[in-house]
Amino acid sequence: MTFRISRIHKLLLLALVGLTSCIKGELPDIDVDVIAVTSPEGNLSNVVIHPGGEIEAYAVPGTDLSNLKLEFELSPGATIVPEPATVTDYTLPRTFRVTSEDGQWSLDYRLSVRITSIPTRYEFEHWLQPDKMRYLIPYEVKESTRMMVWSCGNQAYNFLTDKFDDYTVFPTQPTEESYSGKHAAKLITRLTGQIDKPIAAGNLFIGQFDSSKYDPKESTMFGLPFMSKPLRLKGMYKYRSGGLTNKGGKEDCCRIQAILYRTDMGESHLNGYTSKNSESIIARAELTEEVNATPGEGYVPFELDFVYRADFDNNLMERGHYNLTIIFSSSRNGDEYDGAPGSTLLIDDVEIICQ
Repeated sequence: MTFRISRIHKLLLLALVGLTSCIKGELPDIDVDVIAVTSPEGNLSNVVIHPGGEIEAYAVPGTDLSNLKLEFELSPGATIVPEPATVTDYTLPRTFRVTSEDGQWSLDYRLSVRITSIPTRYEFEHWLQPDKMRYLIPYEVKESTRMMVWSCGNQAYNFLTDKFDDYTVFPTQPTEESYSGKHAAKLITRLTGQIDKPIAAGNLFIGQFDSSKYDPKESTMFGLPFMSKPLRLKGMYKYRSGGLTNKGGKEDCCRIQAILYRTDMGESHLNGYTSKNSESIIARAELTEEVNATPGEGYVPFELDFVYRADFDNNLMERGHYNLTIIFSSSRNGDEYDGAPGSTLLIDDVEIICQ
């Protein structure tokens, strides 16, 4: 049987297809993202937008938080209340609600603005449990203000373990086996049970962890604003290797390093790839020898000089264009899933000596 379509029917079909395409192209957006927060007067040196609605903004010294103008870049068609142009007092955290273009979705963003660089001394005395997570993460207290400086890969490991409310199963955790005070940081290389990701090294770094990235080297967002010229990184540590690494077949060793880099050269953060050889890196302090074990049963000191490959610019520092990160790992190549289960690194009393 043959069907014939008349010219009129053809025109009607074409019109219907065109109308459908038009409607499809004009569907309202459902996203509620804050893409960026900026200051038209250049007061912000860095902004970190966390999944779930937490925003940390760092203002350069001299900024008046009671009279600060900020601008928000949102998802297409999204709206925000209160209108940022009407808000100028950021001495306390402010909450903004972003609603999608179709009006069906909304998300509250809590924005905190701080005029400070990260601390220069870390004793790992304070730990908290992030919302909806089962692990603990250290935080710092500076001038009575709690600062979320440290991150780790626990967030990814959180979804691999079936043990609830037991922080001791995680690769990064607090320990009472400290050099001084009540606590220290304990990093352990764990088995994951995954074929493609067989181990999870205990790690701790200054910056943020983006668990939405599949590649662990892209998940690490190293660095936060630093307002001094670092000269040395020192602290106390204790390390025990778990044996031969699962990939390289060599005795496992730890990683201790710090990196200073510029944020005005197109990279607001370094990750596991760019931290190796980015042109934005100004200086690095690193434990270069392969430390398989520290002698005896106690802590031993480390003191590492920052080696500069470019001049330090005070003008750039005053504008907040330097970030610094410190990176610890119980397995040196843990970001490549290469390590020995049981390798354990304890860290305490870390200090950045500045000019």
